[in-house]
Amino acid sequence: MKPALKALLCLALVAALGAFALTRLELDYRLDAFLPKPADPEQALVVDQISAGPGGRIVLAAVAGGELEQRLTLTRQLAAAWRGLEDVERVEHGEMALDAATEARLMQARFLLLPEVEARTSPEAVADALADRLSDLALGGRQAEQLVRRDPLGMLPELGRILSPATDADLQDGVWLDQDGERTLLSVVSVWPPFAIADQARLVESLRANFDALNDDDQFSLTLAGAPVIAVDSAERSRANAISLSLIGSGFLLLVLTLAWRSFSLVLAGALPLAAGVVAGLLVTALVFDQVHGLTLAFGFTLLGVALDYPIHLFGHARDRRLAQAARSVSRPLLLGAASTLIAYLAIWASTSPGLAQLGAFSAAGLATAALVTLALPALGLNVPRRAPGNPGAWPYLPWLPVVLAAAALAVLISMGQQRWSTDMTRLSPVDSQALADDIELRQAMQTGDVRHLIVIRTDSLESTLQASETLTERLPEAVDAGWLSGWQAASDLLPSRARQQRRLQAWPNRDTLAERLAAAEPRFQANAFDPFLDDLDALAAQPLLGPDSWQGTALALRLDSLLAKDGDGWRALVLVEGLSDAQALGNWLDGLDSPAVLVDLRASSEAMVAAYRRDAGLSLGIALVLISLLLALRLGSLRLSAAVLLPPLAAVLVTAAIMAWLDQGLTIVHLIGLLLAGGIGLDFALFTRTLAGERRERARTNRAIGLCCLSSGGVFLILGQSDIGLLHMLGTTVAIGILLSWLFAKTCQPRCRYP
Repeated sequence: MKPALKALLCLALVAALGAFALTRLELDYRLDAFLPKPADPEQALVVDQISAGPGGRIVLAAVAGGELEQRLTLTRQLAAAWRGLEDVERVEHGEMALDAATEARLMQARFLLLPEVEARTSPEAVADALADRLSDLALGGRQAEQLVRRDPLGMLPELGRILSPATDADLQDGVWLDQDGERTLLSVVSVWPPFAIADQARLVESLRANFDALNDDDQFSLTLAGAPVIAVDSAERSRANAISLSLIGSGFLLLVLTLAWRSFSLVLAGALPLAAGVVAGLLVTALVFDQVHGLTLAFGFTLLGVALDYPIHLFGHARDRRLAQAARSVSRPLLLGAASTLIAYLAIWASTSPGLAQLGAFSAAGLATAALVTLALPALGLNVPRRAPGNPGAWPYLPWLPVVLAAAALAVLISMGQQRWSTDMTRLSPVDSQALADDIELRQAMQTGDVRHLIVIRTDSLESTLQASETLTERLPEAVDAGWLSGWQAASDLLPSRARQQRRLQAWPNRDTLAERLAAAEPRFQANAFDPFLDDLDALAAQPLLGPDSWQGTALALRLDSLLAKDGDGWRALVLVEGLSDAQALGNWLDGLDSPAVLVDLRASSEAMVAAYRRDAGLSLGIALVLISLLLALRLGSLRLSAAVLLPPLAAVLVTAAIMAWLDQGLTIVHLIGLLLAGGIGLDFALFTRTLAGERRERARTNRAIGLCCLSSGGVFLILGQSDIGLLHMLGTTVAIGILLSWLFAKTCQPRCRYP
């Protein structure tokens, strides 16, 4: 059988295994997949708000263009159309409209939600309330009669402050406007959880389709933002990048290898280690992890550039000799380089970030497989063109150059201080900068209050958590009077503690007493006018007290879910602050209270989490470097030779780090992984230039091979650096620069030939 046919059959077998691996994969596009594991409750709150918080179900929308009246009309029509979508739970655009389920639940709960029962039911208060109801009847006529009969004390309107969305946006004819009055604003609550990307994508598509149907003359424009929109956009961009980068990278490699080898059978055989490595990475990742992030597949494309070095070394050293002989010649440095890189990838696998752990597992399995398959290629019976290696060329021997540049780079990094690091968590997610900017802009337009600071209450039980929230809200008017904030929203507004509910229940007078007060307060009402209200009061004793699930199926469920949640073995309640003007003063005031309430700065917590994660990752990679150094010393048998091998890649890593820290707004964990990749490839360069370059012909083979490796691997990562996903852009650019520097330093540190 011809070697080309053998290679083709092997590729077909590998492709079949790859198809099987893909059937086992469950793709994941969660925004928090590449975030570190939280180390304390505040950091856990940050991750929870990003990944699974109820805010992940809210879509913000803005309509611009046209005349104001036309825009207001279109907004009402759009809200009505969106409410008819099966993926939509609720739409708000300024008018406070209660759905039947929410109104019915509020009617049942009003007796337990409102304070000061004794004052509310005193004869004087009842008389004032009935006077207001007469005014309501005069204005509303028969439409208001049913509500007055069931709510003579006006309790439902008083609950409006709880129902009102947390926004200070301007209102025009019942529609929210931004501060400039140029856009109308809406909010849409999805029925789907944040991680249901496919369902959220269908919702976003439906929202846009409804708008397009109403916008006949295209004079209006729609902007959508919010967590569902960002998640859908990130998933689509991750998927598109994985496909486009793989196709472009594969085409680039095919072109380079065809021009370099000029043999169809060698190109097919060279693709085998790459394909086998990718399939092995897919299989291991699918078996070890429940879900695989889409960016892991995009990152798997980078494995093409790294694993391709192995067949390049093999075929490059097979000129003018048999392939099996070349395999024996390159096996030692090839396996040593692969083992060293494998140690580093295992360190990534141990990461607390699910996404990075997947990358480590994928790459470790892929590179190990690619190295072994490369050494098995002689079994295909390939014939490498027997062109004698050319003259290696005269490169200056400048071993001091990497040392000087590395020292300069280290000085730059030290002089930058903490600015050499980036603690911006948004850089660790695949979120598009424009989508993030739209989200920030619409939140500011909605004036939804401070999203950076939250008051957090944690205790061992639900009851004690709610009681602490109640105690705090009784004191918060002091903070308002001090000018530190303008308002708040608390979980205890919707779910009072059981103790408070029982006190309010007991404070309500019986039916006969309240009926007498109603009759005495306003004799113009019929004797049985308020029987529906009194019937509700009678039924109160038989109803259970409110609990965390009492608002499910209503428009208030999302709000309570966002403010109250289980927290390990205890409970956590949030208090949203509005109009916060002095966070430090409010935090100090809270610290002085006898309360478990603390003011949490989400940005500071996220930055601390990223910084701690970077330190942990640096420690892991440092340990990996020590292990790699020991491995090299043991296998090479010389500390001096080991140091000479490590010098070029380490110098390249330092110089690349200084360049990226200076030009890319500080280093992130992604840059560190990129430096690791570049160092691994650079280690291969150094191993070959040091161990297979003593004789002139061997030196020519080695230099040609590492030159082709630099072109292919560097080109692949340069293509990756063109991605519009910031995470992939950082990674690709870092590795491309590192590979180029590694190649230059390996060449300048290559000693002169010992033999002619």
